[in-house]
Amino acid sequence: MPEFGYLRILNKDNEAILFITEGMIVGSWCMDVLSLEEFYENKAMKMIKISSDSNLELYDMTSKMFNTLMELNEECKLSLPIEIDLLLNEIALFDIKSREDILAKYRIKEPSDQDLEGLLNDYKSKV
Repeated sequence: MPEFGYLRILNKDNEAILFITEGMIVGSWCMDVLSLEEFYENKAMKMIKISSDSNLELYDMTSKMFNTLMELNEECKLSLPIEIDLLLNEIALFDIKSREDILAKYRIKEPSDQDLEGLLNDYKSKV
């Protein structure tokens, strides 16, 4: 996670933005795509759902730019910051801790030395 930035979450039903500083969510905004109704603060947080088909965009910025963004979005500020880990740990997308976890999650078989040697020998025989 960036020290200062925001996470944009795009779903078929809504679009949400979480303002993040030092691992904490300090503001949130959400818009219902069908009604175009906007929600702020804790009400927006309750509407945020991240699923496997969500598109996530993470933006990093300087502290000065972040502070300016928060001033412009005063209505989005949460009364109490929320740890980003609390939200992300509930989502299976972010349970990945290592390369092995990624390979297991997507059922990718890492090629063995024998597999690689076979590919190289096959390539050499065709050249």
